[in-house]
Formats: sequence, C-alpha cells, structure tokens
Amino acid sequence: MNFQYQNGTAIHMEFNEGKAEYEWIAGPAKGNGNSDISYRSRKIGENLYLINWHETGIKDYLTIVFDFDKMIVHSSIIIGYENKPERTLKTVFRSGIIDHLNKSNKK
Repeated sequence: MNFQYQNGTAIHMEFNEGKAEYEWIAGPAKGNGNSDISYRSRKIGENLYLINWHETGIKDYLTIVFDFDKMIVHSSIIIGYENKPERTLKTVFRSGIIDHLNKSNKK
C-alpha cells in the first residue's frame, strides 16, 4: 500500500508472511526504509487493523491503525528514543490518506 501524510511525506509499505517493509517515497526521507521487520497486528474492527513494531537498530517504535473502509492511516511513532546527538528524539502523531491498497497475498 501507499499512503501519504498531510505534510507531503509518503510511504510505500508491505506486509507479507509476518514481515513488514517500508520505503519513504516522498519527503525529506525519500529512499530510506527498512525490511524484514517483525510486527504484531490485531484486527480491531471490520477492515480496521492495529499494527506495531520496534525497530531496535534505529531505536524507533511505531503503532499504526489502518482503516481500509475509510482509506486512512493513523500513526503514533517515537523516533530515535536513544539519546544520540545525530538523531534527535521526536514523536509523530498524525493521520494520512491511503491512496493505493492491494490486499493480495502475492507480490
């Protein structure tokens, strides 16, 4: 799926066989991403999913809600929680629009 936030950033994200991967496709982080990420998910309603994962290597913790009926995403992310001068701690709490969704199990 692809989704974009109201600040102009956009992400391509895939979930396959218990692993997640993503790549920033617009915005300052364009081209950055990660793959082979173990995640947890729970169906919390009809076409409504709660997903989270912990990227220990870069010290990020993400919680995301996908609403496929309304085609929106809600994210709460702690970025760079380890105290490193080159990576400023910040939190993200925003919503975005899902503009492409393929629910197929095949790539």
